[in-house]
Amino acid sequence: LHLRTEPCDLNTITQEYVQEQRKTAPRRSIELRMPDQHIMVYADPDRIAQVITNYLSNALKYSPPHAPVLVILETVQDEEHGHTVARVRVQDEGLGLPPEEQQRVWESFYQVRDVKVQSGSGVGLGLGLHISQTIIERHGGTVGVYSAENSGSTFWFTLPLIEKPEEGNA
Repeated sequence: LHLRTEPCDLNTITQEYVQEQRKTAPRRSIELRMPDQHIMVYADPDRIAQVITNYLSNALKYSPPHAPVLVILETVQDEEHGHTVARVRVQDEGLGLPPEEQQRVWESFYQVRDVKVQSGSGVGLGLGLHISQTIIERHGGTVGVYSAENSGSTFWFTLPLIEKPEEGNA
């Protein structure tokens, strides 16, 4: 997996690929919430777009056709490392995942049994989330999922922010 990293505005990448999914699924409601200030990361924009697209296409596939999908870009405190990171969350109103499945979804070729496609194509290899996790971890970020059966799922990833130089240390 080759990365071509550069300083990127995560707002622009997120907005662009939400727009792409809106074109692909024009009958679906995809809401985007993000701050006005730019969230700068050092990343491969094409690979980050691949992760956003994967999360969004899964959310659309596994939630009812009338249910909205919410995408949130924000900065949050990374409790484990004690610094601020960028986080993208994709939240759906699908069937959700049982607790025992939530870690397994990141495995190669793993597909959750008894979770039916709600909208669109059911064809999948079980590689999208594994590839997404690999991409994000190669960027120094983390992935995860919050889910409860019959209450939808929120898949998320974090990326380190570009460090701003200290004032007066030019």
